[in-house]
Amino acid sequence: MLRKTIAISVAALLGCYILFATIYLGCSEKEDICQGVSISISDYGYSSITTDEIERLLKSKNLYPGNKAMSSIDCSQIEEVLDGLSVIARCQCYKTHNATVGIDIKCKKPVMQVFANNGEHYLIDNNGDIIEGVQSALYLPVASGNIDRNMAKEELLTIARFLQGTRFWNEQIEQIHFTSKKEIILVPRIGNHIIELGELSNIKVKLDKLMAFYQKGLNKIGWNKYSKLNIEFDNKVIGTKR
Repeated sequence: MLRKTIAISVAALLGCYILFATIYLGCSEKEDICQGVSISISDYGYSSITTDEIERLLKSKNLYPGNKAMSSIDCSQIEEVLDGLSVIARCQCYKTHNATVGIDIKCKKPVMQVFANNGEHYLIDNNGDIIEGVQSALYLPVASGNIDRNMAKEELLTIARFLQGTRFWNEQIEQIHFTSKKEIILVPRIGNHIIELGELSNIKVKLDKLMAFYQKGLNKIGWNKYSKLNIEFDNKVIGTKR
């Protein structure tokens, strides 16, 4: 009797196992296909790259995860391709337990637009890295003139960081122009004049001097009296009347 009971129990357990395995394998086979792709972009508030562009790029390289077997999806290869875009600071691709793929993208933070005499147009980010292929940007100062890419991590980044660190000048200066002699001319948003900065050295001292002149001079005589304000020399502002 005992043997019969044991045999029945074993048979029942075996049947349960077969049923469970059948259901589990069936689910696994179904879940093995990617059920969806979630692309998240942190872009610092300006139009840099869209989810549609990411999708098109991955499809063009046969890397888009949608409807692919989960085992065939190479997250590291997806990251490598997206990290290669100059606009992207960091990309993380991962698989989830419910057969979906997540792609989290963090874009670089632009601090200046560049329009060089050689025809190049690009942005630089807060590390001096060059961002290419972006057609629009937010409220950013523009650098123009005799500029090469080697200046991105030096002169351009120095000016951009200074402007960002000083609210008034960040709002006041809209263009930085480099002459053929690499002297700097600043174009303000308020006031019908240009600012001849000269060399980049002592930019804070020079602009502090100009700020005092704004407060004590232009506020009294008017902001449109001068066509040029030269601040490259120590302890003085030289104005050219229009």
